[in-house]
Amino acid sequence: MGTVIVSNESIFQYTTEKELVIAGKPEEKLLAADSWLVKDGYVRALDMHRQRFFSSCMELAGTSPDILNDFWNSAIGKLPKTGSWFPRIELAGNLSCPVLQIRIRPAPATHSTIRLIDYQNEDFRKLPRHKGPDLAKLISARKKIAGQGADEAILTTPKGFLLEGLTTSILWWEGSVLCTTPSSQRILPGVTSQLLRLIAEQENIPFAYRFRKTADLNGCEVWAVNALHGIRRVVDWEKSPFKTSSDIDIDYWRQKLDEFSKPV
Repeated sequence: MGTVIVSNESIFQYTTEKELVIAGKPEEKLLAADSWLVKDGYVRALDMHRQRFFSSCMELAGTSPDILNDFWNSAIGKLPKTGSWFPRIELAGNLSCPVLQIRIRPAPATHSTIRLIDYQNEDFRKLPRHKGPDLAKLISARKKIAGQGADEAILTTPKGFLLEGLTTSILWWEGSVLCTTPSSQRILPGVTSQLLRLIAEQENIPFAYRFRKTADLNGCEVWAVNALHGIRRVVDWEKSPFKTSSDIDIDYWRQKLDEFSKPV
């Protein structure tokens, strides 16, 4: 197969001969996936992304850890050492014959603030604990809410308790306590969220898991976090009675978060 760049993506697939080769087109149906920001060859907590991806592949498709390890090492070797990139590693296709592949994509613009809106429909995700199977629908839903004056929509339980964003974890401050939603079968184990909990532990800052409805966060400092943007401060919550405080030194937390970056 020849070298093909699709929409500025380079797509590599892992063959049965244990080689990573340029692909003419990717398998589109995702069984598992993970992504992270690469800046001049540095990535935050790449080992945690590896662990999450491996766990999903083994649980959902029974993929051999040895195959995953060989593929991972080859895929990481393809990451550029300069520039800003947002690669996505994938297990795709059908369960009977899945394909391991990596898309090496230029990183989109990153931002420090975000506008939220409550997702008005029921939580449609089939496998919320795993990144990949629901990703296409999540991205499609996020595109639709852009026309409603928001950047991200918030998913809740049927009783209105906060879960997470379509593509973000949500954290907030109640006084001096950094909070997030309790882990459940409806929440993706976010890498950035886990790193912030570790920072809180290192800094002796109280960290709590709390059930809250979106209206309960009115007046709180609220963060939407993920691997691409890091920490984004919520500045607006469309159609909600939301005001935010700005008492937290968010730049300090961003600096501490970047300390988890290591060269690939």
